[in-house]
Amino acid sequence: MPDTKPMIRKNKPSDIEFAEIGWRILAWIIDFVIILLITWLLMILFFWRTEIPFAFVFQILAYLIGLFYFSLLESINGQTLGKLIVGLRTVDEDTFEVSSFTENLKNCILKCHWFPCIIDLIIGIFKNSEDMEKKLRIMQNFSNTCVIRT
Repeated sequence: MPDTKPMIRKNKPSDIEFAEIGWRILAWIIDFVIILLITWLLMILFFWRTEIPFAFVFQILAYLIGLFYFSLLESINGQTLGKLIVGLRTVDEDTFEVSSFTENLKNCILKCHWFPCIIDLIIGIFKNSEDMEKKLRIMQNFSNTCVIRT
């Protein structure tokens, strides 16, 4: 039976450049604006006259759309629209290939809303202080992913 495990690189290839925090934040802001626009559109179409509190529905819907948006797009080619515009890609830390859907889901669980994303970033900065080039957020430790320039 052939070995189907992906090749694991112990050292990063010389042509790989890890993304800087400024570019990553810019890509996240672009993605966040896209998610908010989609959420507003759905709120107007489906929840215009409901008795449910608008802010509650909006927050839940925005989180779910964000989770779907980040997880799906990063699983297809490692890029959301924001990362595509800025020139970044989320990849597996060992193979530098696009990560699986489950790994991307773990990575995206906290970055779909601004508050948990900030907490994730702050904890990640302190926890990953010796590996700041590769990992900024704590959830990247659990998903074994990193963000590179394309």
